[in-house]
Amino acid sequence: MSEQSWSQLPGVSAETNKFPARSSIAGEGIIVFKTKTGYRGVQRACPHMKATMMAGELTANDTMVRCPLHVFTFRLSDGRGVNCPGFEIKVYEVKEEGGQLYGRSANELSLTPGAR
Repeated sequence: MSEQSWSQLPGVSAETNKFPARSSIAGEGIIVFKTKTGYRGVQRACPHMKATMMAGELTANDTMVRCPLHVFTFRLSDGRGVNCPGFEIKVYEVKEEGGQLYGRSANELSLTPGAR
């Protein structure tokens, strides 16, 4: 994967937002979570049944996110499903600079969601 540049996340600020929060990168909607170690973003909908990840819950010491609809759980490090073989989500690195949040893709999905 080639090095991607950081993009400012519109509509979200480290100082004023409640998390999770909605934003976008390159026209793709994302959900930004505040974790114990910083921020992380994920695609807006679970790949299983398209439930919103806005209601997702951070688990495993903030290293995973769980979909509220069917409890499918994904690692924030690489987007791989831990209890849902064949499913993965797109994840985004998010950093704070001067109260503003910036993001970039952390993984590139090589598979069609739900296929393995």
